[in-house]
Amino acid sequence: MLMAALLLPPGQAVAEVAKPVGASDAAAEREFRQLLELDDKAHDEVDEWIRDNAKLAAKQAGTDPASLDLQVRQRLSKVGEAYESFLSRHSGHVRARLAYGSYFSDLNEIDKAMAQWKKALERAPKNPVAWNNLGKAHGKMGNIPEALRHFEKAGALAPMEPLYLRNLATLIFSYPGEAARYYLIDRAAVGAKSIGLFKKARALDPKNFTLAADAAMAQLGTQPFDAKAALAAWNDALAIAPSPVEAEGVRIHLARIHAHLGQADAARAQLAKVRETQYAELKAGILQKLDPPPAKP
Repeated sequence: MLMAALLLPPGQAVAEVAKPVGASDAAAEREFRQLLELDDKAHDEVDEWIRDNAKLAAKQAGTDPASLDLQVRQRLSKVGEAYESFLSRHSGHVRARLAYGSYFSDLNEIDKAMAQWKKALERAPKNPVAWNNLGKAHGKMGNIPEALRHFEKAGALAPMEPLYLRNLATLIFSYPGEAARYYLIDRAAVGAKSIGLFKKARALDPKNFTLAADAAMAQLGTQPFDAKAALAAWNDALAIAPSPVEAEGVRIHLARIHAHLGQADAARAQLAKVRETQYAELKAGILQKLDPPPAKP
């Protein structure tokens, strides 16, 4: 669950960032809204193509991946041209720079995405969305110290935004060695730092299941392992699971912890409530460890 895509979508970025200089121009703002609608429509169409092709591929009738990628890029190229046209006339429009960067990020053209976000920062150096998006880009490129620095800056600029705390906590959890060197702390202390940030994020967004699950996952990396805290975190996630599928995924984690503690009955009780076929193999593996086959004579 960790290290999910954490870039803000263009619409959310628009909501968070103050209007740029010159945004009183109502015509430009209307045009920008239309540009976002064009972007959203194109991405909805592309997403539908990808879903439909996945269904056809399962029947061995799908489009060749290279051909589909070409179709996607041709469709989205019209959106890119629209951004270029808008920014040629409104070069200082911060929200358009942010959205254009996200457009390139969706195409996995990270260098071009970063160029747009850096231009946004030149215009608005206290823009948390730009700092956050650059942090994500640095993380994807393996530049963990810069990713940490950018996520920290985003969080400092918008301390009430749980996403930035979550991004920083996730990165620290995922790269403990790099985090230890960056913060000049013992590696054993990295887990506690990540968990502390997750707790702050959860306090700001207590009903967010994905955030709760990420926070619970971080508990699994503590040294030494704190089983009691891990069980509490996963039970917190279970309490707000939005569907049976997510709930059963949580129960798998709970069963593993109980099994680790030698609490076989508690583990079986959790597994008895797991019925989704996608968890069948995981469930069977835990049960096998609880009830190993008898040794051959």
